[in-house]
Amino acid sequence: MSRVSGPADDPPLVELRDVVKFFPGVVALAGVDFRVAPGEIVGLVGKNGAGKSSLIKVVAGVEKPDAGELLFTGRPPPVGYGPHQADQLGLAFVHQELGNFPELTVAENVAIGSRYPRWLGPLFSRKALNARVGTVLEELEAGIDPAQPMTGLTAVEQRLVMIARALYHDARVLFLDEPSVSLTIEEIAQLHRIARQLRDRGHSIVYVSHRLNEVVALTDRVVVMQDGRVTLERETHELTERSLVDAIAGSAAAVDRTALPRMEQQAGPPLLAVKALSRPPMVAEISFELHAGEILGLAGLVGSGRTETARMICGADKPSSGSIELDGRTVRFRDPVDAVRRGIALLPEDRRHEGLVLNFGVRENITLTSLESHRLARLLPFPRRSSERQAAAGIASRLDITPPGLEREVRRLSGGNQQKVVLAKWLHRSGRVLIFDEPTQGVDVGAKLEIFALIRELAAEGKGIIVICSDFAELEAVCTRIVVIREGSVAGELAAGEITEEALIRLAYRITETPAEAIASDRGGLSDDG
Repeated sequence: MSRVSGPADDPPLVELRDVVKFFPGVVALAGVDFRVAPGEIVGLVGKNGAGKSSLIKVVAGVEKPDAGELLFTGRPPPVGYGPHQADQLGLAFVHQELGNFPELTVAENVAIGSRYPRWLGPLFSRKALNARVGTVLEELEAGIDPAQPMTGLTAVEQRLVMIARALYHDARVLFLDEPSVSLTIEEIAQLHRIARQLRDRGHSIVYVSHRLNEVVALTDRVVVMQDGRVTLERETHELTERSLVDAIAGSAAAVDRTALPRMEQQAGPPLLAVKALSRPPMVAEISFELHAGEILGLAGLVGSGRTETARMICGADKPSSGSIELDGRTVRFRDPVDAVRRGIALLPEDRRHEGLVLNFGVRENITLTSLESHRLARLLPFPRRSSERQAAAGIASRLDITPPGLEREVRRLSGGNQQKVVLAKWLHRSGRVLIFDEPTQGVDVGAKLEIFALIRELAAEGKGIIVICSDFAELEAVCTRIVVIREGSVAGELAAGEITEEALIRLAYRITETPAEAIASDRGGLSDDG
């Protein structure tokens, strides 16, 4: 691969030196060294939660490092460094979720955030704007009319518009986060061709992707992160997809297996059956069964379709095709309330905004979904506080929610205890199928063990449990069976005796034999020995 490089003594365009970043209960970055030289494509890879997003947020000025140095061309950032200053320094970030404005034209989207060319007074010249943006689009060989609305563009064209926006604002370093999601093989080839052209013109690209075949085929250098640390940095030609998988898997585990021995498979009857459930573009014909007394893991990378599947099961989203069966009977939920009445509940990933009312007390949150059982009288909508308090006290004691106090606002609790309150709410409701989406996110190791022990207790009572978790080591420790989802489809299934973190990683990542297969092969399946 050709690469544009400056003189040997040119400083990196972006450099992190021994950077540390803490979040409550989590060390997001633990002494990270990272650099981006002029005219190179750097692959940034790692498991979910490895620290990639935290690194990018520090570079973008969204988060401030707690220790270490952040340098741009060898100099520290300006005082009060934030996203606006990052833009002025020539940094651009194209996220997986595109920040487009569909009601505007392509040219308006590209130039947004800058001063439009003026025609008369406050009026801007659309002709001049289209001409300027058209020049940038021609450099990308995008074939996009700057005057057309964004609504008519394909997925790859929308990403090219975001790249054009970066170039229009004179970006020198582009961070592309999962840029090939939802793209066809031909569109991925086009994106890679444009990335190489930008590199050859002196731009630098940080390519964040879970698709290791693309990383091997496209990049000049690869940085692997694990548990907030850089564990590998090497020239890409020295690596293969398989060596990257080994580096990503590593040896660290978030949960002590001896503290939480593997649970044996329960032999209960089928409780829930998902059959060819689809909701394009994120989910395509996903099928699996959940048995009573089972802890079923849904594994996959961010954007694989795990959460979207869970939302359809609990009635939050409507599937375009497929069916859901409960106790052998097809069910169609009008909304989540309907699903809750049938005994299915989702404990959401974003507990603070979707699972709790933060300014309510513990009691009010626990009884919120079951107020009808605490009414003063059958026809009156007012709950009896003594009844609520008695019910909430028993569950809070069982889950050891601390500090004690049923009227304490949940926003004052730790992350682990907030998660316990969400769990308590659905225990009080007596759901039969409980779906946990990232149940240990933002909690310490002690709280993780408590939460997993509670999940096991629920399974032992005969409930069907689905656990969605980005940490494959945690899934290995707690689940009796795991279904792996990749790009909206089931990539494989592991029974209790087959579950290992490495096996999960190999199923979740797409492994091919050679870099040339990055564009030539289809999206499905693994290689013969993957």
